[in-house]
Amino acid sequence: MTDTEERPKLIVGNDFGTTFSGVAWGLKDCPDDIELIQTWPGGGNITSQKVPTLCSYDDERMKWGHQTDQSSQPGTQNRLIQGVKLLLDESQKFRYSPAIESQSIIKDLEKTPVKVAGDYLEKLVVHAQEVLTRRFGTALKAMDLEYILTVPAVWSDKGKDLTKQAAHQAGISPECLRLLSEPEAAAVCAIRTIQPNSITKDDCLVVCDAGGGTVDIITYRVKQTDPLRVEEATKGTGAVCGSVMLDERFDALIKDIIEEQSHQPIPQSTVRAARKYWQDYIKPGYTGPLDDDDDDMCEPGYWIPVPGVSGISNIELSEGHLYLDSNQVKEIFDPIIKQVESLVAEQRRSVKATGHTTKAIILVGGLGASGYLFKRLQAASDGIQVMQPPNAWSAVARGAVIRGQEGNQVESRIARGNYSVEMKVHFDPKKHRADENLIWCPYEEEWFMSKRMQWYIFKGKRVSEVFHEKLRFCQKTTAPEVTDSSVTVLCELEADLSKIPKGLFTKKINSARQTFYHINFELVLTPTSASFLFDLHFNGVSYGSVKSRY
Repeated sequence: MTDTEERPKLIVGNDFGTTFSGVAWGLKDCPDDIELIQTWPGGGNITSQKVPTLCSYDDERMKWGHQTDQSSQPGTQNRLIQGVKLLLDESQKFRYSPAIESQSIIKDLEKTPVKVAGDYLEKLVVHAQEVLTRRFGTALKAMDLEYILTVPAVWSDKGKDLTKQAAHQAGISPECLRLLSEPEAAAVCAIRTIQPNSITKDDCLVVCDAGGGTVDIITYRVKQTDPLRVEEATKGTGAVCGSVMLDERFDALIKDIIEEQSHQPIPQSTVRAARKYWQDYIKPGYTGPLDDDDDDMCEPGYWIPVPGVSGISNIELSEGHLYLDSNQVKEIFDPIIKQVESLVAEQRRSVKATGHTTKAIILVGGLGASGYLFKRLQAASDGIQVMQPPNAWSAVARGAVIRGQEGNQVESRIARGNYSVEMKVHFDPKKHRADENLIWCPYEEEWFMSKRMQWYIFKGKRVSEVFHEKLRFCQKTTAPEVTDSSVTVLCELEADLSKIPKGLFTKKINSARQTFYHINFELVLTPTSASFLFDLHFNGVSYGSVKSRY
């Protein structure tokens, strides 16, 4: 290969999830050929589209995924770290007890959630590189790898930045990493799957990415179909109400039934065995109560393995199995399904308020593959088509690769907040009131008004793919002109002005013979799918990226 030849590019999509994580890859120039990694360390001959997002430490050595299966290691389960992804965003309110317990474990280990997430991602990246090396051999060294890491759309900017820091700790260099929102990745994959048959220009598609921890809902309006181009039709929504909340409710039910009668705490090994049966057989296959046409049929129940539990009266136990009737299982699902229903209904109302109508609801993600969720949304859809594309569980990882191969297909997005910088402006007695914000500049020898806000992005407005300064954030519908309690500092931006030749600055001298420079530079802010990019511009020339500290 000569120096002028472009190196082949390999796109690696990383779906870092709350309960399971997946990796897909594809060559930049082969958009119809995307592969999933389906073999994992410790998994034996079992193939799976994803690996558990579990880890534990033996001194400083991490075990991860299937290596952490502890069914045969009683007494060590308290060191198992689960749900670390949820710990990367402190702004999210969640009640997933394994993640809360993991918070204490991480603290005892004198580590941080970013460090643990980075260690896990490093294992994921190293395994992916080993798989790719077996596939391409030494040719892999002649390829450029680009990693696209997905994050929930409901994540705060700080949570996304901490996810990015974890990826850098995992060995992914900043220039090789991009963040992408999970529902956007899922939408790109799902729309490509169903597009040939049912999508036309101006259709509005509600994408519900219901995963293990979070549920993200975004509506895209199709602007053109060939090549596919879409835009967000309204502001997305979401919550921490994924399938792990079903696991929580199942665990609580099993404990309540057994402990109420035995008056003894249920062994953790029993809980793990019961939960594994629930996760493998009941939760993914449950489709809800029988239809009205089947009134003459008996609702089936479920026998749950509870090893170590016996001799308890007043509950249905048989040979180490506990019986749950169909109503008990339905009660596990209903509150979580209802929450997802509410999010979808809210999104549909928001779409209607823009003057558009919803053409279809697309379900992706682990919980998105639920037959019961499908039936419930279909019953409340008023005739709108509800769709579950094939491979819904791996849609996020696949969509990340498609995004890397085909570029940005989302032409514009709806801002979820207001973004600004605080600045000072020349005092104008016709416009301003002389108050505590009036300050004197000894260099320019003029009065200025401080704490004035320059808003660049407005909540609910459309945005498409700017100094040591603080970027400020506000969730109000109407952003204030002057700093108040609703405005918070999002991050600090640091631009290195030494890269600009000093001779290009405007030199000034005031009446006190003080020399100073007047520098008119721009910080260019580019909102991408899941993060902001900052660049320093002077006289129309870029002088490199700007550091951001959250």
